[in-house]
Amino acid sequence: MPRATSALLLGGLLLAAPFALDVTQAAPAGAPPVQEFEADLEAVVARALDRAAEDGRDFWEQALALREVSALADDATLDGVLDGWLEREGVQPKAQLVALAARLLGEDVDYPSVAGSLQKLANLPDESIAAAACDLFAKGGFKNFRSGLARGPRGEIAADLLDIAESGDRSMGLRIEAAVASNVLGGGTEKRLSRGLLLEFLQSSSASVSGRAALALARIGEEISGDLEAALERLSVLPGESGDIARAYIKLERARELRDRKLKDLQSRVDSGMLPEDLSRFSAVLQMVEQAHLDGGKFERGDLVDAAIDGLLRSLDEHSSYLSPEVYGSFEQDIEAEYGGIGAYVGVDPADDLFTITRPIYSGPAYKAGLMTDDKIVRVDDWPTLGEPSDEVIKRLKGKPGTEVRLYVWRRGMDPGLIDRPTEDMVVSIERGTIAIPAVHFQRLPGNIGLIELTTFSRVAAQEIAYAIQELQQTGELEGIVLDLRRNSGGLLEMSVAVANLFLPGGLPVVSADYRDAPLQTLNTRFEPLVDPELPVTVLMSRFTASAAEIVSGALQDHGRATLVGERSFGKGSIQKLLPVSGLSDDRFDDENRNGRRDEWEPITYDWDGDGEFDFAPRVKMTIARYLLPSGRSIHRELDRDGTLLSLGGVEPDVEIFPERLEGWRYEELLRLRGDRVHQEYVNKHWEQHKDLFVQLAETDLKDTSRYPEFDKFFAGLGTTLDRDDVRQLLRSEIRRRVQDTRGGAFPYGDFQEDVQLQAAVQDVLQDLGREASSIPEFASTFRADLSGGDVAAADPLEGGVSDLIQRLRGARDNGGAIAPEDIEELLEVLGYAEARQSDDER
Repeated sequence: MPRATSALLLGGLLLAAPFALDVTQAAPAGAPPVQEFEADLEAVVARALDRAAEDGRDFWEQALALREVSALADDATLDGVLDGWLEREGVQPKAQLVALAARLLGEDVDYPSVAGSLQKLANLPDESIAAAACDLFAKGGFKNFRSGLARGPRGEIAADLLDIAESGDRSMGLRIEAAVASNVLGGGTEKRLSRGLLLEFLQSSSASVSGRAALALARIGEEISGDLEAALERLSVLPGESGDIARAYIKLERARELRDRKLKDLQSRVDSGMLPEDLSRFSAVLQMVEQAHLDGGKFERGDLVDAAIDGLLRSLDEHSSYLSPEVYGSFEQDIEAEYGGIGAYVGVDPADDLFTITRPIYSGPAYKAGLMTDDKIVRVDDWPTLGEPSDEVIKRLKGKPGTEVRLYVWRRGMDPGLIDRPTEDMVVSIERGTIAIPAVHFQRLPGNIGLIELTTFSRVAAQEIAYAIQELQQTGELEGIVLDLRRNSGGLLEMSVAVANLFLPGGLPVVSADYRDAPLQTLNTRFEPLVDPELPVTVLMSRFTASAAEIVSGALQDHGRATLVGERSFGKGSIQKLLPVSGLSDDRFDDENRNGRRDEWEPITYDWDGDGEFDFAPRVKMTIARYLLPSGRSIHRELDRDGTLLSLGGVEPDVEIFPERLEGWRYEELLRLRGDRVHQEYVNKHWEQHKDLFVQLAETDLKDTSRYPEFDKFFAGLGTTLDRDDVRQLLRSEIRRRVQDTRGGAFPYGDFQEDVQLQAAVQDVLQDLGREASSIPEFASTFRADLSGGDVAAADPLEGGVSDLIQRLRGARDNGGAIAPEDIEELLEVLGYAEARQSDDER
């Protein structure tokens, strides 16, 4: 991206984004820094902070706008710019406040330094600045991160704030803010004295002072009863923000009281055996299962209750469910997309039962230390991995970033005896890092078309796509983009808006949430797009494209920004919320890296069940709303209680084309060859001599088998019924898997040579550019013939492949009735598609 363009974009972000949906969005760990933004960041940050005194907005609002820069430049880069700016001399107080607030919203905060700066501001004669500094102490994360300040300095600052609160020379507004800050930052003495001071202010004859003290007491967690409750009640009838806050505190207190009464009543009924009739029925059936069911003794009562709760939720809709502690832990990991470890996809290789690197994460420490695809980890430190479950090995690979782990690695060509008796020269020492699971893979295709695959809407989704776009722009002219969402089942709602905003201008609706008892809530884009509005964009979708991925594809379609190619999407148009179960809470831990979530290496400070393992509490995933696309349409697939399809739902593509299917006999023969590992043996044999050629073949082989070393000899030796092109594809898939290590990045799922849906998407981009695929040699020799000329032919599953499926089913019947699992899946898919299409036609 040209420097002028990036500066304009960053400036636009600051002006157009008064609030942030996710101000703690994390950057992909280990990803190359966005160097092009650094100089622009410094200029934009300096300009914004220099204007802070004249800006009429609240300092928190300015800080949030400043953090919006991290949507495109990683947080660490912005934090570094802010740290350097805060070291300047003679900075204006309001500018310093804005910078400190923005820094507190970042990562790896130096709390002692920030606290020292805020302490100086809190003692300035300008009471608006002093009160704002106290507000930063109260809201800037010090409550959760007090361990970041030693007790000595922290106690001194809290005592200084208490002196301000007790000073009769300062305004009541400042004194109340200082009392709250002292309570948040201080220890037992400061908490007791600041609370007493606020209770004294609560008795003031001034309604303004009493009201502000009441809100302050509620903020520090004072029990809402007696005089405090009465003060909040008086305040709640007033218009404006203070009245709204007071009403919210009262509503929360009422809800807590009601919940406590219900829990107490239910517990008393349980203790006395007097359950309501419906719960009595459940208790009776539970006892029957435990006492009479054939396998009733194999299950713990808690597991049976969990299953009953899950059944209750799933009876409401297909997306509501009960998440056990184990399932919730995995779910949280997927959403957060970060962990401490070596950075690799791993598993036990079924061919040799060895723990294997299936692919390194190319931004992670394992790859940087030299670990490659198919390396075997036979020992972790002094612990052999042979015969151990994958989960146990993975636990030992993960750990605190910055710690070292010694891996004994066995590679192809080594003496097999070293597997059981590894030597020191096999050791690879790796320093663990913070690993971000990549959400994006990208590749420059011939014709200057960028292919970007987004697999999940994790917290880093928008930032990774922005990085991919920038990388594609830097390596040459970019004339079009294909965004592949075919394997994307969704993720965070706010990330769908952030991703859509990369392609859509600010101020446009992306999605509206329709809640049960609340007005429609619409989420809009907020700043100018990263992608040039004139650049053609095509979105690839499939029947697995769901939820947040459907929001993005549907919004781009509604606003006429992209053409959708592929299959009708899944049709998940509902929003779920994770709710804790009353009375149950996670184990407690020391959040050493201050990221607000538990990493596996962080010590447990309270273990509820005493098992020595960190346990999450269960969660309820409950449907709370339905979303609508900008045009007002719902894409939710409707099922009745019996699972019968009532409405097809989903987002319908502009160009419908289905993936090509293999005939059953070809599929089985390819499985046989893969099981025999003939493709791996071929690549292993020729790798060292032809590595550069394999890199070229991975990009494109023009479907020319003569380019493969000794292909004719290899093919003749297979004795297979497959044709030469099938075998070429088998070899190339293995070559692409291995070449990823050489290129230092994973290929996207789509391969333009073999993927007819991707070919259709590329064809659509080329049409917008007024070009033909036949004009590009790599496409001319590889694209399906019926894609030429501009019209994309849709392959309907009901018209192709069905006869072959029927033959396989008849063969199964004639050979004893055994049906292969893949045949069952294909049959269900064809029948389901037929039913869905019939339902759609009848609407």
